[in-house]
Amino acid sequence: MGRDTEKVLGGPAIALVGIGAIIDIILFYFMFKFADEENLLMVISTAVLIGIIGLGVAKGLVSLSRRNYEK
Repeated sequence: MGRDTEKVLGGPAIALVGIGAIIDIILFYFMFKFADEENLLMVISTAVLIGIIGLGVAKGLVSLSRRNYEK
């Protein structure tokens, strides 16, 4: 299992997780900003966007894992 993990943790996976983390940090900032402004619709929409980004990163990692596993 260690060998498979090393393959997945290559450059593309690190870049995907890094970009996802940066986008999520920005969205969390805006979510708290909207919460201070008491804008419920925007808080809910940014929370949904954070979830969508998380799912996208997870699907991307699974895709990379499957692609590297087949090699």
